Amino acid sequence: MNARLLSLFLLVLLFWSGQARAQSKVIYDQKKLESLTLSSADHAELHSIAVDLGYVSSRSRTTRLLLPVEFEQQERITRDGNQINFTASLKNMRVRERVLYREFDFAEALVPATITAKVQLLGAEDKVLQTFDVYTKDIDQNGTTVLAQSFIKDTTAFNGYKVRVVETKLGFSAKNRSLVRERKELVNRYYDTDARLAQLSRDLQTINPNDIDRLAQHGERLKALEVEMDRAVDSKMERELGLRQHDPVQLMRRARDLDSRLRERRAALDQMWARLPEIFYNRGLELAMNGNARAARDFFERSVAANPAFAPSHLQLARLDLQAGYLKESAQRTRDLLNRMQPDPETFRFAQELALNIQNEYVRFGEQLNNQGNYHQALQQFEEAREFCRGISSLRCRPELWESGIAYATNGIYDNLLQAGRTALHGKNLPQAEKLAREAQAYARNNRTFIRTDAAAQTLMRDVQQQVYVNHMASGRKTLQARQYADALASFEKAKSVAAEYDLKEQADATSLLRQAAKPVILARINDGQQQAANNRLAQARTIAAEVTNLQVKYNLVSDKELDAKFRQLSQGIFSQECANAQASYEQHYQRSLQLSRQGQFAQAAAALDQALAAAKENGGCAISTATADAELVRIDAPAHYQETLQKVEYLISQNKMTEAVQLYLQAGQQFAEDGVERFGLQHAPLLALAARHENKTFVAEVARHTAAHGEAAAAIDLIKRLVSLKYTKYNLNQLQEQVGEQLAVRDVQANPKANYKQQAETYTGGNKDLKKLNKAYQKKFKKLT
Repeated sequence: MNARLLSLFLLVLLFWSGQARAQSKVIYDQKKLESLTLSSADHAELHSIAVDLGYVSSRSRTTRLLLPVEFEQQERITRDGNQINFTASLKNMRVRERVLYREFDFAEALVPATITAKVQLLGAEDKVLQTFDVYTKDIDQNGTTVLAQSFIKDTTAFNGYKVRVVETKLGFSAKNRSLVRERKELVNRYYDTDARLAQLSRDLQTINPNDIDRLAQHGERLKALEVEMDRAVDSKMERELGLRQHDPVQLMRRARDLDSRLRERRAALDQMWARLPEIFYNRGLELAMNGNARAARDFFERSVAANPAFAPSHLQLARLDLQAGYLKESAQRTRDLLNRMQPDPETFRFAQELALNIQNEYVRFGEQLNNQGNYHQALQQFEEAREFCRGISSLRCRPELWESGIAYATNGIYDNLLQAGRTALHGKNLPQAEKLAREAQAYARNNRTFIRTDAAAQTLMRDVQQQVYVNHMASGRKTLQARQYADALASFEKAKSVAAEYDLKEQADATSLLRQAAKPVILARINDGQQQAANNRLAQARTIAAEVTNLQVKYNLVSDKELDAKFRQLSQGIFSQECANAQASYEQHYQRSLQLSRQGQFAQAAAALDQALAAAKENGGCAISTATADAELVRIDAPAHYQETLQKVEYLISQNKMTEAVQLYLQAGQQFAEDGVERFGLQHAPLLALAARHENKTFVAEVARHTAAHGEAAAAIDLIKRLVSLKYTKYNLNQLQEQVGEQLAVRDVQANPKANYKQQAETYTGGNKDLKKLNKAYQKKFKKLT
């Protein structure tokens, strides 16, 4: 359906366009070829271009460039009913002759860019009816422009109208100068490229693929030439200058030839690079065979530099390293060759043989060091041999060659440690001797494969510690004689510790000396404890007492009479001070209770008396009399109990247990009356008075409910009004009013069921809008019950 509608639309469109063409009538149509010769003397822009192209001198006006320009001009008039349409245009403007600069034509860049003219519409007898001024109108790059296009109304049947273009002047603009400048730059670059190609050709001659000593330099130079060649000729220059049709110096052909020669030279260099490792290798091999190892090494290294994976050169370098005594370097290079490269079979076989020679050289050098007693260096050589062989999976090693050497070197190191330790022991350098003995023990444990037992190291350590023991004992004896008992005890303790750790035989009088040194030390500590007790620092005194007890047990001095007597004095001093402290605490709490009682704070006074009694009880051995506290506690029992009950009431309120708080407060009031608490100067506030000043809104609400339930309507309503002033939550306030209203209604119904409930409700609320919920609840409940 859509296709049919589209076809119908196209048919209608074609019909009306045909009708429009049929109504337009051509009454004048003239085409003619116009020619103008432009002189640089008349156009400043053209003169500047001519000077730039070298046609005229900038200092002379006598020479000039004549530029013949031609173009097609068309005038056309059509009638469309009463409307006359006319048009004047030109096209195909061009410079008729070539304008050469260095053999390249610039005529296309010199086509005028602007036109100035007058377009006249002629009527009967060529009378000018209208004139249109055209001023510096742009001409597009195809040499085309419309000079004028307009219409007039004509109701006559006259069809002799004509169009005439007069006073035509062509001009140039910055566009011409830009085109000329760009083309000139291309032309100059063309000849610069010509010179550069010639230089590149000469430079190419200097690149010699056979000059292997400077092949890398030749490669870099060729790369630079290739880059310059890529930049020399580009597609824009070829396209803009039309070099395929006009190439004065055959630049494009020469560029292709030079490019081909560069490619050939590159191929020759690449081929020589591929052969270079082998060439250097052969030269190095020849020099090595003639005994010139240094020169041979240089060529082998150059071969490897040319190709790091060229295995034969690596093999020769490894051989030269081995010959020169660079065993580690030779081993590393051989290991890399066999593990990381893919050598040919012959190179692989030679490398295997070289690896075995390297192993043997490690072993030979290690055995030589063993014979010299340089066991650490020998061990390193044998371990190098082991690691070298194990690092090459394809190599069949002989472990027995290095294992025997390792065993010999390991035992040699162990023996050296023992010998050095004994030398230090004989020289009385015990710290060094002990250090060496420990090192020998650790070394033996870490090398159990080769050292069967560390008995010798253990013996050395016992000998060292025996001397250490003797020194400690001697030091203890000396300080004991000087009555420096603490130092003497420390020395004897160290001696005892060493003897126990290393199972040494102690001197016969060791225990006796230890006790002789310990007793004065213990007596000094007892004196310290007594001083602490006298200064009432009982915690420190008790700590010292415990320490003294431990020391008596440790040194078997429990039965020592002098120590026992002194310790008893310490204990008695501590006990006496504890009793004095307890008595002072009792008196302090008792006096404080009396002061609190005088201030009417009987609950706090009772608590202070409890503390006084506790201080006496905790120190029962001190026989502190508590009669005064007991008597005072009995005297203030009633007011204290009353105040404690009030404290419990406040606690229940804080726990939101309002009903219990109200009941407990009522009990407190009963207790107050029964026990005659008022004689102690205290007063008990009624429940309503407490609620009237209390800040807890929930408690006030509970008291309001309680008073309402007991018929105290005025009091309950007063409390509700207080809750309103305290901004009690609306929801809770409404619930409270409903509960109180219902409670009041129940009591009133029981008293007088025929009473005027509305009047009674108004009496309760007094017309207070804040109590409307109470009013409503009261009336509702009253009606329901009656």
